[in-house]
Amino acid sequence: MASPQKTNPPPKRSSLPKKKGQHKKPTREKILEAATEVFADYPYHGASIRMIGKTAGIDHPLINYYFPTKAALFEEVLKISTEKYYIANISWFDGLTKLGPEKGLALYIDRFLDFAQRHPKVQRIITLNLVPAEQSDIIPGYQLIQNFFEKTTLTFTKAIPLKGSKHNIEMLITSFNTLAVNYLGARTYYAGILGMDPASRQYMDWVKDSLIYMILPRLRQLLGEAVL
Repeated sequence: MASPQKTNPPPKRSSLPKKKGQHKKPTREKILEAATEVFADYPYHGASIRMIGKTAGIDHPLINYYFPTKAALFEEVLKISTEKYYIANISWFDGLTKLGPEKGLALYIDRFLDFAQRHPKVQRIITLNLVPAEQSDIIPGYQLIQNFFEKTTLTFTKAIPLKGSKHNIEMLITSFNTLAVNYLGARTYYAGILGMDPASRQYMDWVKDSLIYMILPRLRQLLGEAVL
């Protein structure tokens, strides 16, 4: 009687790490990242789906599968960008009530500038689309920009015990938001006027000093006897 044949054990699977590129980003995520890049360089009407497809390395017809129109894609980018800014803004108020107006404002601005350095595209996208969006039906998602500024104003009024009329408080917060977003969103323009490198520490220090110079006197007035 013939003895049964021995079978070799199955080869062991290699424990070597997978090659780079095997874990690819989902297509939708790649599209959104590329769209953020393009919309940070061009206003809504200047950007195109072809530009976004080229940046993402994706055939532009495939983008339409995930986002049927440029408007839908822009609105999603705007939603993600403003929400990221808004959530970060809430955390910038942590601990400020224990400080005086000058130190509290300086710390708030430091936190804002740190965010702007890590997420420069957020301010850029907002700034590029503020002027063309004077009529809300021109830019898709323009209401998202308005809602963002309204929510940051509400966050400020809840976090800081300001005294004064609603009109004066809104003027203070709107002035800060307008200056801060434009100084960072259009930094090349403002730094060029000042003869500075827009990516330099020198320009960031100028932004901080300028905001304190413009905002602190009115902030002190609206705080009254309260502390920031």
